[in-house]
Amino acid sequence: MKTSKAWLTALGNAQAGVTNLQVMNEFTHVVFRRMPHLDEEAVYAMADGISGWGSAGISLETIASASKIRRSNHYPWWDCLLLASALELGCKFFLSEDMHDGHDIDGLTIINPFMRAPSEILARY
Repeated sequence: MKTSKAWLTALGNAQAGVTNLQVMNEFTHVVFRRMPHLDEEAVYAMADGISGWGSAGISLETIASASKIRRSNHYPWWDCLLLASALELGCKFFLSEDMHDGHDIDGLTIINPFMRAPSEILARY
């Protein structure tokens, strides 16, 4: 949790965080599943806080791009949608502990936030 907070704080301070509706939906789903003791309104408030970093939706173009990424890189479909969205939003880095750290997809570099410090990446932002 400490590492996650450090990344969120650093991204917020640098105004470098970007997200979309899919991230908010997945976040909400995971929190409900893993923290059932939390009040529903508190979970929605946390998701609403994430929306300050963006709330772009998924388009047909996003789906087409995700299909191309999936064919080329063999990541799970939902990850490909996130990667395609990040590319559409002009991101240079994509934080994920589940994908290959350092892997480049069309100029988007995957970063494992538990292997690298925010300062290492944000210096290149």
